[in-house]
Amino acid sequence: MALLIPILAAACIAAYTLYFLANRFVAWKRLRHISGPAEAAWSQSWLVRHQLGGDMCFDLEAVCNKYGPLARVGPNFLVCSEPSEIRRVWSVHSGYQRADWYKGYRIDPSSDSVLTAIENKEHHRLRTQLLPGYMGRGQGGQEKLLDEQVLKFIKLVERAYLSDNVATREMDMGDVFVYLTQDITSAIEFGEPFGYLDSNADTNGIIKALDSMKLPCAVLALLPSVTAVAQSTVFTPFLPKPTDPTGVGRMLGIVKAHVDKRYGEKKQKRTDVLQSFVDSGLSQKEVEAEALVHLLGGSDTTATALRIAVFHISSNPRAYRRLQAEIDSAASSVTRPIIADAEAKKLPYLQATIKEALRMWPPISGLMPKVSARDDVICGKAVPAGTMVGWCAFGAMKNKGVFGENADDFEPARWLEAEPEKLKEMEATQALVFVAGTRWECLGKKLAYSELGKVLFEFFLRFDVSMINPAKPFSWSNQGFTTHQNMKAKVTKRDVAGSN
Repeated sequence: MALLIPILAAACIAAYTLYFLANRFVAWKRLRHISGPAEAAWSQSWLVRHQLGGDMCFDLEAVCNKYGPLARVGPNFLVCSEPSEIRRVWSVHSGYQRADWYKGYRIDPSSDSVLTAIENKEHHRLRTQLLPGYMGRGQGGQEKLLDEQVLKFIKLVERAYLSDNVATREMDMGDVFVYLTQDITSAIEFGEPFGYLDSNADTNGIIKALDSMKLPCAVLALLPSVTAVAQSTVFTPFLPKPTDPTGVGRMLGIVKAHVDKRYGEKKQKRTDVLQSFVDSGLSQKEVEAEALVHLLGGSDTTATALRIAVFHISSNPRAYRRLQAEIDSAASSVTRPIIADAEAKKLPYLQATIKEALRMWPPISGLMPKVSARDDVICGKAVPAGTMVGWCAFGAMKNKGVFGENADDFEPARWLEAEPEKLKEMEATQALVFVAGTRWECLGKKLAYSELGKVLFEFFLRFDVSMINPAKPFSWSNQGFTTHQNMKAKVTKRDVAGSN
């Protein structure tokens, strides 16, 4: 009897080991015909390790460059860098839906939002109800609110960051542009900004706290079984709460307070995005979740696009001169003090610059995997049903077959010089940065392009800019969303007609 317990324990361990190895072998065999890092075929460790490194967006590009446009990066995980195939997989009638990966980005484990809803019908329902708010329907003052924050941004630069021949006052674009986009988004969503541009500071450390959430979410997304445990009721007491005085909980509390004002006997009624969500028929809990998504998704991604645009323009003399020449020529004939969105869209080189900046560094570069219940063929290779297929953002955006041999270069002129058929292909590929033309198209695309056009026009009309340390212009970390740090710029005043 004394020997029975250790014998049974050894037998259980042996049985589990055999079961585990058999499962690993079956998983390996299922996608063995698709090349990739050897480690990736047996466990999620390759993905997790590179995600923790903070530069997986470039690691995925390197994998696709080495193994081909469809590569294996996990036991059940493929990544694709071929734009035409990505568009097909993402198309409305492809039969694909979001994979469990998206559950890692739930803030509230008990409910989904348009960002995390997996089932296609549920996602479509949410999009339909949210679309009027994102499009600004019934919100006649949306552009006015945007202009007010852009003008505040200009005043902040003039007040705090102008350099001259005597002194240099460094502007960290990693901070200032997210202050701007947070204030724009909150003004449009709630009818009043959070006030980052007024204080020139990360009030309550909310932005820092939100940045700190990117890595845990990105890692959880890669580990669905761990996500299920982490989002169970056991861990609910440890999650951020609206009653928390700082950090993510503080942001939840701010959003909840705004939503609460729109309900009850003394409810407020306004003409803003939040009111559109309330009037759409969403439940109060759903409104809270979608208000948070609107606030976070719109501000972080647009801030990334602005930083990269200013960086690339300031680092490319030919593009810099051509952009400023177009801006200076238009300055005396456009709306002042802030250019109208419709006017900015008529400036070809400005719009080409925006497209090129988004291409060079896609604001959202996470895997965003989709899964189908049917077998498929991608890039000529059989893909069994149930396989997660992610996209390689940087690989798709640097595709030389689409963008030419100089695809690695920042060259806005490519958008003005391409033949019509080539331009059509380029635009269809570049549109993937906003998942455009698919069932998952970014709802904030319209506002993002408006922000980019207005801010870049007014910034380069009024100021000259250069990087403080050209040898190391910034540091960064990417967890699907990019955090830029120490992005120090020197800004000086220009004396140009129409800049005031």
